[in-house]
Amino acid sequence: MAYLTRKRIKGISYYYAEESEWRNGRSKRIWQKYLGPLSKIIAAIEGTPHKPEYAEIFQLGGPAAYWNIIEEFNMTEVIDSVFPKREQGLSIGFYLLLAAVNRGIEAVSKRSMWKWFQDTIFLRMFPEIDKPSLSSQRFWDNMTAIKEDKILSAWMKVVDYVLDRENIDLSCASFDGTNFYSFIGSFNMRCSVAKRGKNKQGRKDLRQINYALFCTRKDHFPLYFDVFEGNRHDSKEFGVVIEKFFYAFKHRKPNNEGMTLVFDKGNNSEENLNQFLFDSGYHFVGSVKPDDHKDLALISNSDKRFISLSNPRLEQVKAFRTSKKIYGKDMTVVVTFNNNLYTSQIKSINNEINKCLGKLSKLSMKLADRSDGKITKGKKPTVESVKKQVSSILSGQHMKKLIGTEVTEYKDVPVLSYDLKGETYATLADTYLGKNIIITDNHNWSTDEIILTYRSQYVIEDVFKQMKDRKTGTWWPMFHWTDQKIKVHGLYCSLSLLIRALIMKRVQESGIPISMNNLHDKLAGIREVLNVFPNGKKKPATQSIVSKMDKVQKRIFDLFKMKHYLPS
Repeated sequence: MAYLTRKRIKGISYYYAEESEWRNGRSKRIWQKYLGPLSKIIAAIEGTPHKPEYAEIFQLGGPAAYWNIIEEFNMTEVIDSVFPKREQGLSIGFYLLLAAVNRGIEAVSKRSMWKWFQDTIFLRMFPEIDKPSLSSQRFWDNMTAIKEDKILSAWMKVVDYVLDRENIDLSCASFDGTNFYSFIGSFNMRCSVAKRGKNKQGRKDLRQINYALFCTRKDHFPLYFDVFEGNRHDSKEFGVVIEKFFYAFKHRKPNNEGMTLVFDKGNNSEENLNQFLFDSGYHFVGSVKPDDHKDLALISNSDKRFISLSNPRLEQVKAFRTSKKIYGKDMTVVVTFNNNLYTSQIKSINNEINKCLGKLSKLSMKLADRSDGKITKGKKPTVESVKKQVSSILSGQHMKKLIGTEVTEYKDVPVLSYDLKGETYATLADTYLGKNIIITDNHNWSTDEIILTYRSQYVIEDVFKQMKDRKTGTWWPMFHWTDQKIKVHGLYCSLSLLIRALIMKRVQESGIPISMNNLHDKLAGIREVLNVFPNGKKKPATQSIVSKMDKVQKRIFDLFKMKHYLPS
């Protein structure tokens, strides 16, 4: 039983709580705790709090959730088995995964890594880490030690480890590619990956890096990635990366029907589709360009063959099914008309028509003013130069079909006349718009299943959108300018996607209805507050508490065992 004892020091009474027991016929103290003078005990009983000297606030939610997944799947050890190094400093796996966590929470440059690190619970979790060990030079040293030909081996080892322990649906996966612009100098000869090409964000003035990704339909789980030259067309790279993907997953057969890959029309070619032949174990769902199959594209959207579908997710869709030999292979073809897509395309085309007519009107008026002598300065236009300007104005899709133009000459000055082709517009609206032509070799699938599978392409498009997000994206900033460093960058950005997918899977399995962006906000709001109390000449006393959480945050806190990452 515990009891109080008193000590008088310089006329002041100090109290202690302690407990003793009899050992070998003698009383021996088991423990003792200092309580302080009587005034302090009374203040504690009356609930008068001792005011902290200051408080420190650390990120808890994001770091704890990411590290909980890393620990669950032993990712550090798995990566270190591929990239071993001397027991000197932090391991390569740790550096890669710390970079992956940072990419998922608050992407910063390696120069700013220590600043971010010391604002998180990692500062206490890893007391052996100091500022020099997280300098940009240390990151670069460890990244340099990674052999380029081992990058995908490390990735696949992590993926295999997760797939062996997690129930991931591999029956359907999407493939797509995107590109990321960079600020690598034009005359940097040490980098062959960054090339100029058709940039999807309109930055054709900058060198870009292409990135390809395979992602599962259900859990948005990244299966395979590749980083390649920015000037390579998707259809050419598809044939290369699909072969690598088949090889990497040759030991995994999800079911008797095999895996179905979904890809867009930009990857179509006879050579590419032939890779699915000869018992590869893989099937595909894709689409073709309407212009390449006018016999289907020119069918009226009001044709009786289009029927409404029963699936509630396809409420605005009508479709008909047929078969056709495409690229020398018998295909099941589903032609769809989507009313929502139709409305959106009509609006876009009308906006584009109005822009083009406005520019043509402005050009026509300038030519008329020159003919009337109102404009005399500048280079005199020619019929050929005006035709080039008109061609540039009408460069948008369908514009050359919809707007008729004629350039003649009057008084040595070109004259421009133009008009909107009403019949062509009506035909386009009744045939091409709102229509998709989907192809597959899954002949036994239902029409609804084929359409829904093709629609799953949005999954990978959403992943790319997240990667390019300036707030929660994983790719930028990228301050690397050699091929090897850029590919390592691709590795830890992909690892971040993988960890994020597993976090989201855990959240969905627990029944928490939340989007990725909202989850990011909830995690960011979970903080550790460390109150620091003065303690005389001794080391200051501390008290760790968690910031106020709502119901969702409390469930997330428990789900990822965040209490485990707080001081005991």
